[in-house]
Amino acid sequence: MSLSSNPVPILSVRDLVVEVATTNGPVRIVDRVSFDIQTGEVFGIVGESGSGKSITMLAVMGLLTGRTRLAGGDVLLRGRSLTGMSREELRQIRGRHLSMIFQDPMTSLNPVLRVGDQIAEILNIHRPDMTRAAVRDRVIELLGLVGVPSPERRYRQYPHEYSGGMRQRAMIAMAIANDPDILIADEPTTALDVTIQAQVMELLLAVRTRTKAAMILITHDLGLVAESADRVAVMYGGRLMEEGPVDEIFSRPGHPYTVGLMASRPRLDVAPEFLYSIPGQPPGLTNRPTGCVFNPRCGLRNGRDICTTSVPPFDPVGRAHGAACHFWRETHGWIGEVGAVVHDATRVREPL
Repeated sequence: MSLSSNPVPILSVRDLVVEVATTNGPVRIVDRVSFDIQTGEVFGIVGESGSGKSITMLAVMGLLTGRTRLAGGDVLLRGRSLTGMSREELRQIRGRHLSMIFQDPMTSLNPVLRVGDQIAEILNIHRPDMTRAAVRDRVIELLGLVGVPSPERRYRQYPHEYSGGMRQRAMIAMAIANDPDILIADEPTTALDVTIQAQVMELLLAVRTRTKAAMILITHDLGLVAESADRVAVMYGGRLMEEGPVDEIFSRPGHPYTVGLMASRPRLDVAPEFLYSIPGQPPGLTNRPTGCVFNPRCGLRNGRDICTTSVPPFDPVGRAHGAACHFWRETHGWIGEVGAVVHDATRVREPL
């Protein structure tokens, strides 16, 4: 369920279900996920690899391919359903109202086409009235806006002539070319060094401020979410575990999985071998656990049957804050146990 208080969100995802065909029948990889995005906000989606973050956004964009299909639910853009649209109708939405910065800019850019021509294509599709000269000027303007040096010269270059950080900037330029209403950034700083990561995030937030676009930030980096997002959703095993304002979730998480993610963050005062880690492995979705999908790894389960027999409802935890846990009221006390593990590891590093 969505806990947003705004009655007119710019984007609404309702009970989204995505399935992939296998030799043993369809497998559900996104399971009844719902959330709202408000105009101008930054909405973070976090979780381990395989939790369903990226596939949820591909479903929102209408980009599911091959054996993967939308099996249920709806996606509403300003109240208008996208799930029943034709391919041509979606093409008019993507790049104009919804844009996505994909995870790997090297594979997202066509290696045999000049970067400038690839950015120009999205303008030609959505603004056919623009002259060739106007399109070229706009592309050079965009490259300069995102911090690509010597944009007139870079306009004519190929992707292999760009550094990793510059390719990411080119992808951002392409995504914002038509001033979209919603910008989806899928792991936008992956494979970039720390300095370039900071520059790219600063650029993204500056672009969002300039264009007034909402932004969906898909990441496994909780520190990035804490610094950048207004609200955050936590996904695991294709399901929504928790959602709420970022300050409230970080100060009083309601789901034990969220606690585990927070405790697993690298710390300068703790040696890596002593960091807390969530026990076990993420679930194989062909053999999803019954009941709560997190129950085999959960420190709160304590042998209670309801965790294996009943899917937990999405209960209100606080102000516009909810969690899908049968025992979310016990989470705050359990945080102390996790903290003790980290504290003991910290003591190990103290000099003798």
